Amino acid sequence: MDDKILIKKCLSGDQKACKALFDQYASPMLALCNRYFSNTSDAEDALQEGFIKIFQNLHSWKAEGPLGAWIRKIMVNTCISKLKSWYAINMKSDETTLLQEAVEPDAISELSYGEIEALINNLPQGYKTVFSLSIIEGYSYTEIAEMLNVTESTCRSQLFKAKNYLARQINELNSRLNFSL
Repeated sequence: MDDKILIKKCLSGDQKACKALFDQYASPMLALCNRYFSNTSDAEDALQEGFIKIFQNLHSWKAEGPLGAWIRKIMVNTCISKLKSWYAINMKSDETTLLQEAVEPDAISELSYGEIEALINNLPQGYKTVFSLSIIEGYSYTEIAEMLNVTESTCRSQLFKAKNYLARQINELNSRLNFSL
């Protein structure tokens, strides 16, 4: 069904249309929420809150852009709001010297999508948040800093640490796999 027609039916109170909208977007939006939260129940809570906001604000969707992009933006903002309210993200920049962990290019190519996704999901919450916003969602340091109420240098530091953390995890996983062969 065309997005404009679907939204029009939702706005007129058609419950089947509302269910169709939810069914169409719930799975990809839950995957998005899972990138921000370490446990499934927190991601599901964010999904539910996000859809409440979506249904409350359907009237404000401008048919000029894709409906999916509009929904995605609401979900990202919902995740960020929940993260801020739960533990008021306290990411302070380290003054210590940071060394970059190296990863063999072959080590990454040997990993499956599921293994990479699991490594990202196991990042500490602050690292995972900045990594997801920067690498996966494509936000700039300036945008992330504004969303999280932190400095740009904190964002850079958190992303650097996230990449190092992932590199260590990839190296450890790769050495375990090579050892078992």
